[in-house]
Amino acid sequence: MSMEKKSEKHGVEQLLTAALNLSHLAMVTSTTTTTLSLPPSILKPTTKTVSSSKDSPQDISTIDKYNWLLHIMYGRGEYDRLQQLIRIQSHKSTYMTYIQALVHRQEGRIIDALDYFQKCVIEEPSVIHIKQVGKSLALLGRYRLAIEAYKDTLTRTTNDWEVLHNLGLCYFQLNDLTEAKKYFLQALQVSEMQEASYLSLGKIYLLENEPEEAEAVFERGARRNPESPTLFTKIGLMAFEKSNYTKAFECFGTALTFCPTYIPAIMAACQVIQKHGDADVALSKYRIVYGRKPECAQVWNNIGMCFFSKKKYVAAVSCLKRANYLAPFELYVLYNLALVHLHLQQHASAAIFLQSAIRLDRKHAPSYALLGVTLSKLNDFDNALRAFTYSLKLDPTNPATLLNLAIFQNNSNVAQSTIESTLKQFHQYYNQRTVSGPQSELDKSMLDIATKLGVPPPTTTHKNEEIAASLSTSTVFSPRKPLDEDILSSSLTQSQGLPELRTKLYEDGRHKQRRTKQEPIALTSEISERLNNE
Repeated sequence: MSMEKKSEKHGVEQLLTAALNLSHLAMVTSTTTTTLSLPPSILKPTTKTVSSSKDSPQDISTIDKYNWLLHIMYGRGEYDRLQQLIRIQSHKSTYMTYIQALVHRQEGRIIDALDYFQKCVIEEPSVIHIKQVGKSLALLGRYRLAIEAYKDTLTRTTNDWEVLHNLGLCYFQLNDLTEAKKYFLQALQVSEMQEASYLSLGKIYLLENEPEEAEAVFERGARRNPESPTLFTKIGLMAFEKSNYTKAFECFGTALTFCPTYIPAIMAACQVIQKHGDADVALSKYRIVYGRKPECAQVWNNIGMCFFSKKKYVAAVSCLKRANYLAPFELYVLYNLALVHLHLQQHASAAIFLQSAIRLDRKHAPSYALLGVTLSKLNDFDNALRAFTYSLKLDPTNPATLLNLAIFQNNSNVAQSTIESTLKQFHQYYNQRTVSGPQSELDKSMLDIATKLGVPPPTTTHKNEEIAASLSTSTVFSPRKPLDEDILSSSLTQSQGLPELRTKLYEDGRHKQRRTKQEPIALTSEISERLNNE
């Protein structure tokens, strides 16, 4: 490969040298022939001839004779040699300025690229040059100026898909979803084969809480682009949210058929596999993702929960700590760490991780419910009751929270009528979820525990049952969207999409400082005041 690259570079150098030699040869021959054929008096130019030669335009064949070579160099990424060739030219064409602007933008110098594109517009106000000005303005975050440039382009052409799509993107960045939707629809009317417009339009429908419209747009785009892994992955994720795992797995399989290394489809398929309890197959797939994205926090989080389902707790904690290092502000990484530590009966550590999770999302009901279980293990019954109460205020239909509250009331010697009232609510919402969703989403062992609690308080076995009710199964969380699922299910979240890759540094000194300042049993003052107010 190195020999081929050297030979290609040598060939281009020979072409450049030959072109320069030909130009010099043409200049020499023209001067010699003129000197031999014309008398000396004619060679002395008059004032009129000098002024007319300055005002006359350059020959197009002379100015644009190296455009082909510039195009080849830009396509090969030989930016230094391209700049060198432009510098030695005595006359610069508009195409040379255009190529220089593209090179500057590729190197990240957007402002310099914008200046060159504006020079191109002044020299030749074509549609291509005006579009590049708008694109550069959009990259600089000047969306309103970019919209003006694109609308100026629409006065020259009305059937340009790129202009309409970029107008929709600019309005989307300005949070004007109505205008953005209008231009995306116009772009799809011009060209129905563009995958990017379907994805952007579907995203707008999701932001407007219209998932059915978004799914219809994705499916229409998949029919027009039957080999698009992105569209099939989006359809599969929406089916996964609706607990339609058969359709979801088919869509992920279709996406992987056309692109076997497409990371979002692999991650989504792994979550389906992991949700059905096949941790070994999921781990084998996660190895592929790890080879391509070794610093993805969600990969480490899900690998850790695979080890947790296989009861390899040390490996689970190590993987979750790695995920916490890569993304210290992800809610579900902290939640899973608390879950594993609670299963290992390290209640103080679990309480610390749960308090960190609550600081990130104060409306996440499962965190308060799990905090109530943790505080009950630490014999802090008052704050445990407040945590359960606030969790039910955020999500009053969660059967797992109601069952854990009933167990807590039974262990706290609360009146039997109060326990029966809690269990009645538990059965009501459990039956509702059984009717509305698949039964695989709920753990049937909860009914056995509720039956035992229906009789007078027997033995201390309920304390062990509370751990089983909280930690019996593994969990897979997607850090992008918090979902209030019960902590008894085989998988507590339904992933809407793959998370963005974040590489924030983890400040270990701050974490150690927090551990030393905090009492292991009591809540922090901020969370305690919040629970008291509620």
